[in-house]
Amino acid sequence: MGKVDSVFADRVAAALPRDAAICVGFSGGLDSVVLVELFAQAARSGKMRLAALHVHHGLSPHAGEWADFCRAFCLERSIDLTVEYVRLDRAAPEGLEAAARAARYALFAARAEPFVALAHHLDDQAETLLLQLLRGSGLKGVAAMPELRSLPGSLVKLFRPLLALTRSEILDYAQGAGLRWVEDESNLSRRHDRNLIRHDLTPLLAARFPAWRETLSRFARHAASAGELLDELAHLDGVPREPGQALAVLPELSQPRRANALRAFLALNALAMPSEARLSEMARQIFGARADARVRIEHDEVAIVRYRDRVHLERSLASCGAWRVAWHGEEALDLGAGRGSVRFERVKGEGLAESPTRAGPWYFASRGGGERIRLESRRPTRTLKNLLQEHAVPAWRRGQLPLLFHGESLVWVPGIGIAADHACEAGAEGLKPSWTPASG
Repeated sequence: MGKVDSVFADRVAAALPRDAAICVGFSGGLDSVVLVELFAQAARSGKMRLAALHVHHGLSPHAGEWADFCRAFCLERSIDLTVEYVRLDRAAPEGLEAAARAARYALFAARAEPFVALAHHLDDQAETLLLQLLRGSGLKGVAAMPELRSLPGSLVKLFRPLLALTRSEILDYAQGAGLRWVEDESNLSRRHDRNLIRHDLTPLLAARFPAWRETLSRFARHAASAGELLDELAHLDGVPREPGQALAVLPELSQPRRANALRAFLALNALAMPSEARLSEMARQIFGARADARVRIEHDEVAIVRYRDRVHLERSLASCGAWRVAWHGEEALDLGAGRGSVRFERVKGEGLAESPTRAGPWYFASRGGGERIRLESRRPTRTLKNLLQEHAVPAWRRGQLPLLFHGESLVWVPGIGIAADHACEAGAEGLKPSWTPASG
């Protein structure tokens, strides 16, 4: 057994139960080809249940060929492959790469398998650290990718069993096993920061510091541990553990602890991190105000409001901006920058009864005010505003909810329910929608 086989077997045995159901993220590139091959071998000798997922972003003229390659590769190994087609906003403010990543992770979070395996390796770990340092990221940015972590808002865990292996070791394994893979032409473009680091900077580091990958990876692990300690301190200092809840103001905190608490509160609620000077001023206003003062700070389209000894987030509907995305029956639909994605699961006795091919447009849109919905046939129509209040949906979250409409009728509200005249009857086949908010 070679090093790659041995490391993979050890990590799988340590992290997963023997009868685990696993979905492998499969791009068709070198790293994911090796990962699928390793899992295929493991599945043949155990009780592991294996599936694969290929995300078709449509960004390359060769994207269709890549999907066909992945289908053929999985067919040869009797692996069930799902190809998901996503639409991306090419003008996304966070950038096309980040939008593609968000779409992939939304699909990962919606998988039925409890584990999604990804092919990140030691070079990826070290390159990510360098990239984040050059971007001025804090501890969270330079923290190591964990081998196993939960995806927020889902029951799925991401598993990275190749993190201890270098790119060259993976390449040697693939060549020795006679494997084929696809090449993404964008990986050669130095227009992308990561490619510039990979092709120009890391060869110089390897020539002078042969163990640079292991050294940076070790530092990233230390940063992750330090970040966890700061998070625990932030919770002791009044930061809640769930988004949408209030921050408790403890005025006796030192300035560094105030800044740490505010930073953790912003990160928890997926808000942009301000500059160091701006963060310091925000912390001074929030923690230094009199108990009877009302502090209101506008930041990242949200109002950060202190009232008495609590800090809340308020997001106005106007600040969210009106939007609309058509739905033509896709099983997974990316809603655009900052809005997350929606997935539809075919089930019996739940979800939507109608097909989206029925006359009249189906679309997702933002809340505009005045919407009404009847959730039970024998009960009256209710205003969405009252329902959101009854379900304790935080004010800042209400403007983010993607509402599903058929024509002018409100059909579905995440966390609230489906309109009675569109709901599936008992025993019938329905489409059950679920919303995955944009990752912070």
